[in-house]
Amino acid sequence: MKTENVFIRMLGYLFLLLLVFYIVANALLYLSSFNASHQLSENLNQEFLRIKIYGSSTSAEGNTVSGTFSIIDTNGNEIAVIERSWSGAYLAVEFAQINLNGRYFVFPSRIYGKNRIIEERKERKKGISLEKYYNDYGQCMLLGYGSSLSERKALYKISVFATGKYPFLTFGLTSRYTIDLSGCKTDRYYTISSDKKGNLVINEL
Repeated sequence: MKTENVFIRMLGYLFLLLLVFYIVANALLYLSSFNASHQLSENLNQEFLRIKIYGSSTSAEGNTVSGTFSIIDTNGNEIAVIERSWSGAYLAVEFAQINLNGRYFVFPSRIYGKNRIIEERKERKKGISLEKYYNDYGQCMLLGYGSSLSERKALYKISVFATGKYPFLTFGLTSRYTIDLSGCKTDRYYTISSDKKGNLVINEL
């Protein structure tokens, strides 16, 4: 009986220790992101994605839709190109936005397929994460030529916090926005960009 009580007590201490570590890690990640925001200039009007939808098809296995997505840096150059098919009849892009120190930071976070205009939450989880395409070696490459290493590292800290790369709390500072691409015509190019207030817009090129 005593041995069992000691074991339960030790489990309780271990749980408490892990909880304290988790809270401290969350606080440090937030402070790191907040401090990083001071190293960056005011918000920019930035193009994030260029899109071309090839079309959709239906088979016994279900619907598929294909397209190409180019991730763009602040100089208008391509960082990465993603060309593939997704399960679903339509495509959508999810963005993460965070407000730190009076500045809005926006990051493309996920592309996913859906089978209805109003999608189910589980459909989002089947998409692909975009963070890995513009974050590399501790730098956020959304900042293009002319940016400094310290600025790219600062934006990296904010991006991993905002996009939820790690399973930490965002303290209600992050918002998720979805751009529905069901209205995009096939074989035409579109662009998604944001203004200084973090508002996202899609336009045909």
